[in-house]
Amino acid sequence: MEFVASIVDTVFRPLKDYFARTFGYVMSCGEYIDALGHQMNELKSKRDDVKRMVDAAERQGMEVTSQVKWWLECVAALEDAAARIDDEYRERLLLPPEQAPGLKATYHLSKKADETFAEAVSLKEKGNFHKVADELVQVRFEEMPSTPVLGRDALLRELHACVREGDVGIVGIYGMAGVGKTALLNKFNNEFLINSHDINVAIYIEVGKDFNLDDIQRIIGDRLGVSWENRTPKERAGVLYRVLSKMNFVLLLDDVWEPLNFRMLGIPVPKQNSKSKIVLTTRIEDVCDRMDVRRKLKMECLPWEPAWELFREKVGEHLMSASPEIRHQAQMLAMKCGGLPLALITAGRAMASKRTAKEWKHAITVLRIAPWQLLGMEFDVLEPLKKSYDNLSSDKLRLCLLYCSLFPEEFSISKDWIIGYCIGEGFIDDLYTEMDEIYNKGHDLLGDLKIASLLEKGEDEDHIKMHPMVRAMALWIASEFGTKETKWVVRAGVALKEAPGAERWSDAERISFMRNNILELYERPNCPLLKTLILQGNPALDKICDGFFQFMPSLRVLDLSYTSISELPSGISSLVELQYLDLYNTNIRSLPTELGSLAKLRFLLLSHMPLEMIPGGVICSLTMLQVLYMDLSYGDWKVGASGNGVDFQELENLRRLKALDITIQSLEALDRLSRSYRLAGSTRNLLIKACSNLTKIELPAGTLWKNMTGLKRVWIASCSSLTEVIIDGSQETIRSNALPHAILQARAGLVDDEQPILPNLHDVILQGLHHRVKIIYKNGCVQNLTSLFIWYCHGLEELITLSDEEQETMARAGEQVSGAIKVITPFPNLKDLYLHGLAKFRTLSSSRCMLRFPSLESLKIVECPNLKKLKLSAGGLNVIQCTREWWDGLEWDDEEVKASYEPLFRPMH
Repeated sequence: MEFVASIVDTVFRPLKDYFARTFGYVMSCGEYIDALGHQMNELKSKRDDVKRMVDAAERQGMEVTSQVKWWLECVAALEDAAARIDDEYRERLLLPPEQAPGLKATYHLSKKADETFAEAVSLKEKGNFHKVADELVQVRFEEMPSTPVLGRDALLRELHACVREGDVGIVGIYGMAGVGKTALLNKFNNEFLINSHDINVAIYIEVGKDFNLDDIQRIIGDRLGVSWENRTPKERAGVLYRVLSKMNFVLLLDDVWEPLNFRMLGIPVPKQNSKSKIVLTTRIEDVCDRMDVRRKLKMECLPWEPAWELFREKVGEHLMSASPEIRHQAQMLAMKCGGLPLALITAGRAMASKRTAKEWKHAITVLRIAPWQLLGMEFDVLEPLKKSYDNLSSDKLRLCLLYCSLFPEEFSISKDWIIGYCIGEGFIDDLYTEMDEIYNKGHDLLGDLKIASLLEKGEDEDHIKMHPMVRAMALWIASEFGTKETKWVVRAGVALKEAPGAERWSDAERISFMRNNILELYERPNCPLLKTLILQGNPALDKICDGFFQFMPSLRVLDLSYTSISELPSGISSLVELQYLDLYNTNIRSLPTELGSLAKLRFLLLSHMPLEMIPGGVICSLTMLQVLYMDLSYGDWKVGASGNGVDFQELENLRRLKALDITIQSLEALDRLSRSYRLAGSTRNLLIKACSNLTKIELPAGTLWKNMTGLKRVWIASCSSLTEVIIDGSQETIRSNALPHAILQARAGLVDDEQPILPNLHDVILQGLHHRVKIIYKNGCVQNLTSLFIWYCHGLEELITLSDEEQETMARAGEQVSGAIKVITPFPNLKDLYLHGLAKFRTLSSSRCMLRFPSLESLKIVECPNLKKLKLSAGGLNVIQCTREWWDGLEWDDEEVKASYEPLFRPMH
């Protein structure tokens, strides 16, 4: 019986349990729901405890174990499932009886609750962890592929010092494409950081132009051993910040194009005295500034010795055993690379298999005329440089850069020169009303190109240069990547004796034959698309055939300066679009009448030329003229009965004129200029020449100057009656005896007494004045004067003579009796003083006064035989230029004074 009972129990008990469970699912659904809720509350408490431990571990820079991550994910999923079951049960309770679900639905809901309950019990049991996180597994350093870095030892040492210094958190290295920034950073990573035992981790990231925040975070996270699964960028940033803040790290960011937001990335900015550092490289200098870089290092191109070594290495050893002629050609070719490592490497590899001098000569010609044709140059050098061009923010910047390529290789380009061209072409609009503002806009554009490492500083702050490879890139782009080589015909500075044939001009948009030896232009080219023609700097060019300009209907910029042409060819009136005409330093004595037909002309440059005749009506016909330069040029203006040339009224009719350089030869014309509010305000450079009835002139006071707020230079030459140049900086307007009282009274209403007088005057030149001329100090100073040149004023005996009033004041005060010397500062900002050909000049400061020059840097003295002592106060003086003979003849008060001046001496030959 027991055996039968056992069999019955084995068979029927599961059935009994099944029916009991089924009956329970149907009849006790609420109990299952309540049991599930209670169990889930316990599980949530367990989960909260685990999460607190996880958060604490993460704050310590630890990584959560995979088992804990899986458990937390399972709990979250189960929590969602339980919530859905509970919601379904609550909804059923709200239904009316007739809509209540059937027994089958109740069964299934209870069953789900029961199964979820079992999962919750299981997870709760599995949540007893011995540890929730591990220490991060970090890759401390990664060696980067590198190449030998020549000529960069000093820069590497400077970088090492920056990283070691406690006060530098972020270091920026900037320079043009191909200069070797990446190679330098790799070498720094491989040789310096790997051996720095106090650095926990060094992370190298190639950012690039199309960087992605997620990618940067992922690279850093991978190196730190941090997992990113199911984390938002903000959460990732928090993790990175917590981890990096607890270690000494060095972050190397290569090829940065835009400022990176370290806060969004989760990178802590190194604080003062921190061993953590961020080092970045970029082509764009202001990326450093916009990322608060505290130490910027500019990476220049290589000097000649390491550049030549790098080039030889790429060409191969056979170069050293080649003929002297080939080695000479190789040096010329290497020089044309401008010290840019990428260009040196590419050119060297291209020439590795060349063995004859003719092949090398051809390569030099190619590099000069069409560099993109040299093997590898287009893809390995020009394409990388083009990325900087493409990154420029506007087409104006791009056009301005291309325009710089019209100048010769390695030429120091005047900023004002290139800006004038660009205004004439229309690249720089005249949104601004003042010409200075327009030029300032041009200077800003050139500054942006310099910041982008596409231009370099020239011979001084007023000049820029273009690296040979940047110029090559610009010409490549201008020729539509080498497919239209006659679109921009540039043969500047290549010793041409004859211009290319007219057939090569037909498709050209810009042509530059600047700085060559062209003798004559005898063909009449047909250039319907030509916008710019630059012929300046051909000193032997003395003839341009008639009709030469007849078929250039689109020409906007024409530069004939520094040539020997003595007349403009007929047909110049055909240049109906011309806006810029430069005839500076030519031999032209007479302007043609048809010049008045150039209705759109905005720039007319006629300075430094022997211009004697301008037909009446020409100047006033140029109604669009904004810039007129006639410095050391035509000056015979007709004012009333004075003068025989162009009526001064023609100048006054130029309503748009904003910048004027002018030569004046009569007192009447000078007075008329000073009374013309528009002309006086536009005057930048004034040459008063051979003005025989001018007896004295005052600077900066005097009603003469009241309207000349933009005046930058005053040049007074060959005025035979001028005996007094008076320094009077008093605010009170002093009437000049040289001008009639009635004229001064009539002019008084035109001026503003509150406005400073001559605020922009920087240069004064006194040349060939009366044998009794004196520079008399009366009061005040010429505040902003930076250079004073005095040439061939043979009667001048001392630089400054005290006025009678000053001498009387000193006498009354008893200063002479006591032996005191008056110290005066007539030119507080003077930097350059040049004295030349002053036969009677004997002293800089008289016995009654000591001249003080707080800003003087350079003193040049030539042919002043009677000047025996240097008596002046100039603490900032750093150069004295003179002949050795004159210097040795100077008399000194004592040896100590002589010893203090000796290091400043620079001999002239």
